[in-house]
Amino acid sequence: MRATAPDLDALYKGINHADREGDAVLHAFFIRHFFFEKDTQGRTFAQRWEQDGLRDLKNDERVLWRGKMQTQIALLEIHRVLENDHLEAIDLLSPHPAPMIFQDRSFVTFACRFSTILAWIYPLPHFWRLSGAALKIPDLGQFPAREIVQETVKHLGGPLEENEMRRWLVEHFEEFNQSLTATAHLRRRQMFSAMDAKWGKAVYELRAPFAQCRGRLDELAAVNPEDLAAPERDEGFAEARIWLDESQVTDKYEMSGAKPVLGRVLLGQSLWRLEAFGAKKLARLRRQFEDRLGESVRFQGERLDDLAARLAAKEPHAEESLVPPRLLENPGQIAFTSSVRQPLPGDRSPEEIEQQWIRETDKAFLGDSVPALNHRTPREAARDPALRPKLVQLMKQRVRSRDEENLRSGRSEDINWMLRELELNELIFDPPPWRPPPPESDFEDEDFDWEDARDVQDPDRMPAPPLPSQPLTFEEVCRRYQKAVEAFDTFKAAENELTASGSTLLDDADDLTLELISDDDFSVVIPLLVHTWFILVPIGCLAPELNYKAMEKAFESNLRQIEIRLRTGNAKQFESWLMSSPQPNVMLMLASTLMQSATSGSKEIRTSIDAQPIILVLLKTIVEELDAVLRSK
Repeated sequence: MRATAPDLDALYKGINHADREGDAVLHAFFIRHFFFEKDTQGRTFAQRWEQDGLRDLKNDERVLWRGKMQTQIALLEIHRVLENDHLEAIDLLSPHPAPMIFQDRSFVTFACRFSTILAWIYPLPHFWRLSGAALKIPDLGQFPAREIVQETVKHLGGPLEENEMRRWLVEHFEEFNQSLTATAHLRRRQMFSAMDAKWGKAVYELRAPFAQCRGRLDELAAVNPEDLAAPERDEGFAEARIWLDESQVTDKYEMSGAKPVLGRVLLGQSLWRLEAFGAKKLARLRRQFEDRLGESVRFQGERLDDLAARLAAKEPHAEESLVPPRLLENPGQIAFTSSVRQPLPGDRSPEEIEQQWIRETDKAFLGDSVPALNHRTPREAARDPALRPKLVQLMKQRVRSRDEENLRSGRSEDINWMLRELELNELIFDPPPWRPPPPESDFEDEDFDWEDARDVQDPDRMPAPPLPSQPLTFEEVCRRYQKAVEAFDTFKAAENELTASGSTLLDDADDLTLELISDDDFSVVIPLLVHTWFILVPIGCLAPELNYKAMEKAFESNLRQIEIRLRTGNAKQFESWLMSSPQPNVMLMLASTLMQSATSGSKEIRTSIDAQPIILVLLKTIVEELDAVLRSK
């Protein structure tokens, strides 16, 4: 391709630009140049090479190349996951979609019924294959995947006729990708704006003896004792109560042995504090509390911390001109509830209780009013031709979610019985066979590679929450560290989660220390880096974007500072440098862990003496950058 390029500089410029936009755009660039763009004689690069005899290729490679010459873009909806790494799907861009058999070892490990991707596909003699990177079509409320694609193409000025739209997607894949990402961000921002996610606290002064006030509170059946957390005890509170939300009790709660919670009351000798998640819940809790305690307490103040506003503020900027207005209609809504489970019967395990809860919830759903169905029940919508398409879309999402949950948990709960009851027979496909839960991000050695761009890969990941205004206490650092260690069965699982979040931490750290420490020393420091990340960034969050240039400058500065302190041999100056971190207790724990492994660990987990200062510089630099990005905006 390079040898035949008419303008080599333009080619390299195009490759570099596509590379910056992520794997999906880079792959689309090559697909377009190999198989679609034509020269003055009307031939593509692939056709020119074929006419040249496909020299140096073996026979099976020629078959593969000729198959790839038929590459096309398709909107695939998965219907069946089959044995032998096969799956069945249809192309929703086709006016008359017909089942197609695909063979793909990686995709089969995590594909679920009604997963939808915009992918590059090509035929081989016995099945179809996926090529390169794909875009996951996110759930956008009531909109089917085909409508999402059509609305996006139309908004960007593209055609809607099938063949012309496919060709347009080939030539404008990057714009489509940007529009899809921007739409997901704006819908999420709308969702945050409508969400009552205010963490509320209200403080009351006791005007009657503590025992008298506690007695009046405990007379309420809705108020139950609860254990205090250690930080709450450190604040001076002596006891805690949980306040049940009796207005929300339903048959589903009764069946599960769980009861909905309105909020909590922390009891101190002179001050009590009410806590609730949601401004409306806090207002209700205050009314009920004041009705009960009356003149025995006096209101001192209230604080509402708007978590939804914080999340909305951290949502990446989205170019609104790229977003189809129609796809912003009916944004998703989230309502938060909490409950406390009563002690389980001796003859029932938690897993049995959960499975029963799932089954009862499914049964109740069929008769519940659903906003997406114009507040009709699924049974009613199934009999209404106007609502049936919305019901089909809703049930596709429900089936896919259940398959995904089964894959994560190892269960085999299936809901085809719901589809039969609703007479949605066109959606009934055999559930996927049992598969081991796949790593979060592991698609090596396979032609298919899920798009790993952070904005498209997992739109459901929340941004990491901001750090508290004060540095973390040593106890909090240890708690977070222990939580991160216990969350994963193996270190590989922790590394997979780091990669799945979109983090560039390990690559950045490798670049910073290149030629300064050996590969063996760097392999030892990787676990410390991963645990450092999860101390400051909660598991499951979208990775904050690290500024490599800022880290490079900080690394050089820290390196100079530690060299000066090591030359003087002054332990206090070294300690002062270490504790000058914005998170001194994180550095204290990391330095302690590093020194312990260096002195008492096996040879395999020891670092060389020369590498230890550089590792400390690296850890301090990473902590400084993470602290900075988690406080910005």
